[in-house]
Amino acid sequence: MPVNFKSIKPGTAYSRNDLATMWGYKSFHAIARGIVTPQGDNKIVIFITEEKQSSSRQYADHLAGNVLKTEGPDDHFAEDRISAAETTGDEIHLFHRMRHHMDFYYLGQVKLIRLERRTKAPSYFEYAVS
Repeated sequence: MPVNFKSIKPGTAYSRNDLATMWGYKSFHAIARGIVTPQGDNKIVIFITEEKQSSSRQYADHLAGNVLKTEGPDDHFAEDRISAAETTGDEIHLFHRMRHHMDFYYLGQVKLIRLERRTKAPSYFEYAVS
């Protein structure tokens, strides 16, 4: 299902429920991962929560100015697609929140500027945020 960003404005807060409704999903569960790659679309959507629930995996994620420093998922989901995005024309979009259970702020399209692949730990990513 194609994901449309025409009505999503940078700097605006959205819940996963809001986004699921806007994108035509039956529930937020379709976009509940930290990295979402909608089927049949050229979008990669990243959801970052800096202060996570204590019961959640504590990935090291931090937005410092215009650079997002983050660890990828343990299963290395979508790493190849993210690393090739500039070549393939995939768009990487970022939603960020400081603390769990808050809405996410849409920060716009981002560009991968550094990837350190790790096999025995989550890989490390840096993105330039416009």
